[in-house]
Amino acid sequence: MKTKAKVLSVIRIAVLENPETKRKVCIRVTKDGHLAGLRYVQRFGVKKVATWMEVEAKSWAQATKLVRAGKGKKVAP
Repeated sequence: MKTKAKVLSVIRIAVLENPETKRKVCIRVTKDGHLAGLRYVQRFGVKKVATWMEVEAKSWAQATKLVRAGKGKKVAP
């Protein structure tokens, strides 16, 4: 019997600083570096980020834990 390999998706995360609270916030990013969501663009005043992290994970929670631990591939186009 063969078992199916678990499929991990690549999740792209940028770490930005919240201008109001000065805390670091993880935001989902598209593959060309744009923030995924208009409300994040309005809140942070940034449309496109210069660098982000790519992590293979099953869920958003798992991906953010990996990014905070320093794992993943840093991307700077």
